[in-house]
Order: sequence, then C-alpha cells, then structure tokens
Amino acid sequence: MDVLDSYKIDLKNMRTDVAEYQFALDDAFFEAVEGTLVKSGKADADLKIRESGGAYVFTFHIKGTVHVSCDRCLDDMDVEIETERMLTVKLGEEYADEGDMMILPYEDAILNVAWIIYEFIVLEVPLTHVHEPGHCNVEMMEALAAHLVTSSEKPDGSEEEKSADEESDKPVDPRWNKLKKILDNN
Repeated sequence: MDVLDSYKIDLKNMRTDVAEYQFALDDAFFEAVEGTLVKSGKADADLKIRESGGAYVFTFHIKGTVHVSCDRCLDDMDVEIETERMLTVKLGEEYADEGDMMILPYEDAILNVAWIIYEFIVLEVPLTHVHEPGHCNVEMMEALAAHLVTSSEKPDGSEEEKSADEESDKPVDPRWNKLKKILDNN
C-alpha cells in the first residue's frame, strides 16, 4: 500500500455533514511526497471537512517540527510550524484549482490531501532559514568565508568586530556598498 493512499478523501461517500481526520506526518510522509524544501520532520495534521450547500469546507490545523537545510551552511535545522488553513472544494464538470477554491470532477470526487498538507507546511517555512549565530557548521562557514573576501562573518556565523584601524577613510565605490548589503542580507 502506498503511504499516500491514507490521505485520500472520498467526498461522494461522506456520510455526515462533518468529518474529521487526523494524520501523523513523519519522515515517510515527506519522503513519499517528494517535495524539494522539506524532506523530513514530525507533525500532526488535523482536518475537519464540513459540507455546506454543495461545497466542502476543509479546515486544516498543522503543528510540528520540520527539517530544512540552512541557507548558510547547508546543515539540517529544525523549524517549528503551526498553521490553520482553509480550502473550499466543489464538485463540477472538470478539474480547476483557483487558489482557495478547488473543483473536482463529479466522476472522480476523491481528493488526496497529502500534497495540500505539504504545501501548507512549506508556506510556514520562512523564506530565509539560517541557524542562530554560532550554530552553523564551522567547516562549511570557513569554506564560505574563504570565497567571500568581503565577509565580516566569523566561521561560526557570528559577526566579526572590526577595529578602528581596519575601518579606513578611503572613498569606496558606492556599487561595492550595494553588493556588500546583498551579501550581508544572506
């Protein structure tokens, strides 16, 4: 049996106006989804489906810890996530995905929510994910520092203090300052 088969919801055979599902997300889930950002973690996803006037309102509550690569040293790091998201699903003639509204064909009213859950998790991961200063992989930071001559970062990810002698009064081309800002923001 495929790991993701347990995430299929058959809307035509929903016996009540409200249905609830609980999913325990683990490394096997993330591996089966084959996403590129989050590849492992442990979280709980609670799903409540309410049928109302021909539409199905899906309310997802997801909470847990996922592992992503640090943008700076590439080691795995933990990111705490918690989100509540809604999705409305209607049955229609052909498939359509319009953001918060999805239309499923009548003849195939089965929705696999695994990828939807994964997308909601990814939306909670910050755009920039880096370890706290001093927690990056020292070897990787040393290799990075060797390639970034203008870097003021120490190999452990913390900022290096500059002495007054190091700060010169020489005029600097303003383009270099703009490039340095870009490097400092990463």
